[in-house]
Amino acid sequence: MKKLLIMSMFALSTLSMSAEDNTVISDSLIEACPSENESLIMPLKPTYLRNTVVGTGWDSNWFIEAKGGASAFRGTPVGCGDLFDRTTPTLHIGFGKWFTPYVGGRIEYQGLEFKNSDLHNMKYDFVHADFMYNITGMLGINEQGLSKWSVVPFVGVGMIYSSDWRNCCKCGNVMSNSHPFAFSYGVQLGYRLSNRAHLLTEISGMTTAKSFDMNGLSSKFGDNMLNVSAGLSVTIGKKGWKRVADARPYIHQNNYLMGQIATMHNQKNDGHGASADCNRNDKNNYGGLNSLRQRMSLGTGDMSEKNDSTIQNDNLTSTTPTTSIGTPVYFYFKLRKSELVDKSQLANLDELARIAKEHNLYITIKGAADSATGSSETNRRLSEDRARYIALELIKRGIPKDMLFASCLGGVSSFEPKEANRFTMVMLNEVGKNR
Repeated sequence: MKKLLIMSMFALSTLSMSAEDNTVISDSLIEACPSENESLIMPLKPTYLRNTVVGTGWDSNWFIEAKGGASAFRGTPVGCGDLFDRTTPTLHIGFGKWFTPYVGGRIEYQGLEFKNSDLHNMKYDFVHADFMYNITGMLGINEQGLSKWSVVPFVGVGMIYSSDWRNCCKCGNVMSNSHPFAFSYGVQLGYRLSNRAHLLTEISGMTTAKSFDMNGLSSKFGDNMLNVSAGLSVTIGKKGWKRVADARPYIHQNNYLMGQIATMHNQKNDGHGASADCNRNDKNNYGGLNSLRQRMSLGTGDMSEKNDSTIQNDNLTSTTPTTSIGTPVYFYFKLRKSELVDKSQLANLDELARIAKEHNLYITIKGAADSATGSSETNRRLSEDRARYIALELIKRGIPKDMLFASCLGGVSSFEPKEANRFTMVMLNEVGKNR
């Protein structure tokens, strides 16, 4: 009994010490503000607008496809046997292009042999042009703008030819029926194996004149062929579609960070300590934001302001405000041109213009050219033209001329690859400025 009592006391003391340790740990914690918007201060991964892509030109999204399968002929009159009695192998070879993620076209050859209503084998060649529509063109697309699955109905017209008509003594004056007009139609199912290769399965049909199988001399349509095939499609040239970046997450992040800094700035001026952050109400306030650009800049610190030359014309103001807000937005241009690489970039100007008008902000515009290409004078003129191009686009969006401050950087080499130096940078600025 004594031994049991000693063991019980020891156990109780151990539990008491454990409880005291937990209390000490709890008391020693420093109360911290939960970061509900922690993701808004992290680098953002690019996101893209849904159902929005840009074509990549005539040299892109061409394809070659090859399929093999079986066909069954059903003529008028029906003749002997059923569809299974008339089943023969068939070959399909096509060449075409996707003009958009939804709309495409192809020219296809189909041929080998078919069994007519008397179950006699006849050779044939069918060439047709098809209009194709991908009803899943923007469903579950990858970074190349390509969907995993495709469902493509199609319809087309062509000519079908049978060389066995030349051996037919009954042809007489209807020899032209050896190559009558024909319709093609069907649906193609595709599965993307890679960005260039797609696995295909196709169910298709053909309808032509009743006399095609040498039975029936009517010029009306009545002979039909049903095809089931499978194969592979390979993209040649450039592949996929350019996706349009969504600027809204970046603008939202900038607004949040500007509100945070403005709140801290106001609290400092009001004499409040940092502990007040726990009860703060975040809001978009564009006052007192002198350091955000330096902290979040995408490398503009390497471009010295001493290289700036001002742009003097009737549309732009050359004086630059001193208080910059948020991160700059870049617009990239083609080699030796003041033409955007991708005009879908202009979608970002809509939101920039909206914020500038809503909060009475000035806009700084800086054009640049890559120093690796062209002379110093050429690059200076080119960077002016690029800055002026963006400025005029902002004016179209309702920004007053006196709210724009444009300059040119000339030739720069701040980024790799060199193509990244062919840009115009747009920056929002607070009302305060130097004159």
